[in-house]
Amino acid sequence: MKRRDFIKLIGSLSVSTGLGALPFSARAESVKVKKRVIVLGIDGLDPKICSQLMKRGSMPNVAAMAETGVFSPLATVNPPQSPVAWSCLATGANPGEHGIFDFIIRDPKNYLPILSLIKQSSGILGLTSPSYVPPVSGTPFWETTSEAGIPTTVVRWPVTFPAESAKAKILSGLGAPDIKGTMGRLSCYTELPLSSDLISMGDFAIVEFSDNAALSSVAGPKTSTLGFTELASCPLGFKRADGKLDITINASQTISLAPGHWSGWQVFPFDLGMNGSITGIGRFYLESLDPLHLFLTPMQVDPLDPSFKISQPDTYAAELAEAVGGRFATLGMPEEANALNEDIIPDEAFLEQCRDINHDRKKMFDFELGRLNEGMLACVFDTLDRVQHMFWRLRDRESASYDPKLAEKFGPVIENNYKEMDEVIGRAVRSCDDQTALLVCSDHGFTNYARSVNLNTWLAERGYLKTKDHAPDDKGELFRFVDWKETKAYALGFGSIYLNVEGREGDGRVKPGEAGALSEQIAGDLLAFRDPGGKTPVVAGAYLKKDIYSGPLCDQAPDIVVGYHPPYRVSWATAIGGFGASAIEENNKKWSGDHCVDARAVPGSIISNLKLSSGSEAPGLYRVAATVCDLLGIKPGENMAPPLREL
Repeated sequence: MKRRDFIKLIGSLSVSTGLGALPFSARAESVKVKKRVIVLGIDGLDPKICSQLMKRGSMPNVAAMAETGVFSPLATVNPPQSPVAWSCLATGANPGEHGIFDFIIRDPKNYLPILSLIKQSSGILGLTSPSYVPPVSGTPFWETTSEAGIPTTVVRWPVTFPAESAKAKILSGLGAPDIKGTMGRLSCYTELPLSSDLISMGDFAIVEFSDNAALSSVAGPKTSTLGFTELASCPLGFKRADGKLDITINASQTISLAPGHWSGWQVFPFDLGMNGSITGIGRFYLESLDPLHLFLTPMQVDPLDPSFKISQPDTYAAELAEAVGGRFATLGMPEEANALNEDIIPDEAFLEQCRDINHDRKKMFDFELGRLNEGMLACVFDTLDRVQHMFWRLRDRESASYDPKLAEKFGPVIENNYKEMDEVIGRAVRSCDDQTALLVCSDHGFTNYARSVNLNTWLAERGYLKTKDHAPDDKGELFRFVDWKETKAYALGFGSIYLNVEGREGDGRVKPGEAGALSEQIAGDLLAFRDPGGKTPVVAGAYLKKDIYSGPLCDQAPDIVVGYHPPYRVSWATAIGGFGASAIEENNKKWSGDHCVDARAVPGSIISNLKLSSGSEAPGLYRVAATVCDLLGIKPGENMAPPLREL
């Protein structure tokens, strides 16, 4: 999850990492055109952790590049959320230009949350299925390079679904949906009791065995017949025998799975009636045989038979499947962090899945490196981000979810993932010659997340938001009990506050002429916000829309962006328009590391085999896009921030 800002702010962000200033000089020479440019994106690569591991000799490839090229913090965007930051990296423009402001945005007419990563167009008169359109406005650097006739390949860059470049090869990354059009709806088959909170996360089925055999099904996408809509399904059969579970899919294929193991990728056919048929792929994880507890990943798009446009050209996904030796995860965020967070799968299963995803990504990267004779290759690795989210609790002894036994068992897992990324960087370095530029960049760093902020609760306590009568323990997600006619401001997403403006919101009550003064008042109150327990400041920065965004899409931006002091972060309930019993709560979940804080606290990293100049300012991630174009000898897009220059 990550960030956004405008170009001037990026230059002025103070980056406190203990690494010192970037060794860039203002003495830039004329550009030295390269034959090849490799952009290696590593989500969540933190410069502080890199520096610590370099001192221990654990990241030798980064250390070598720091000696001859560049290693530095890279100022991130505001707020530091992944879809925002990667869109800024791609376009070189601020969110007012590209239109991605938060993971979650709202429909101003009804206040309901919308995922910013995926955007649908309506079907024709409701008779055809909706199609998807790119959520990002603006021109990413790979469009500029490919339009200039430069061979261009982009592998798993976030917010690239649907893949629609006419001339670049693209495999979509974060934002690519499952076959149901969601960000990933899991399935679980169990004989164990379920809580209502879990049921809302996915498709949970209570399985009843008779003579160690049972029947169930996998839920698929919606299908319509003669005006009636229902979910398509694929039948499953279960049989317990010889300490294993036999799983029969669609009465035609059977696999045998032992407890504590993942299956390989399985194919699931779904009959959509008049709309034909569709296939999905998924993997099972069997945690317990008796009682049964069987997990199934979301039904993902089959790279060999894609139902959605996850690649450009359409055959590119299948080409990569051949390169990696079979099917691979195509969901935008395939690592099952939510399942781990809710104890649906154990730590071991999550880490094994992460290793498998990284294994396939490395094969894709090696395949494309091996045929990069000229042109531009961009590839993003994002599993490091997920591992840090889930295992930061074992780095921090003060964390509510710290467990000394687990720390002894899994403690090095984050450092080991950094070492693995150093090895990937080494692969790229070994492919370079004096005509190849390598840019390694991350969208943000990482920090501790120990305290959750219920921002709507805080707004209600100060009279900015009014609620109707409700049960004290009701979190009220989707603003269920908000009295809009008496509400001035509300929070949604991972850093956004919106004013309830007349003529913009469905039941707006703030007059447009009063919005500016109200924003400043709320921002001032936020900066004075103290944790009732420790009396420490909660908010490091409350940024007004007019101060951080510019461009034609600014009217879509939140009115205030909230940047938190670590270890505070907005609560999960707030993100979807909910509340909490108090404004501050302890975070006791496994999701214990984060970056949705003030941008100054979580800079990303930039590493290069080139000595680069950013002038007198600290480098910001907005400048990467134009740098790629500059190194290939083509004119950057007119909305891109100025490039870094090779000395």
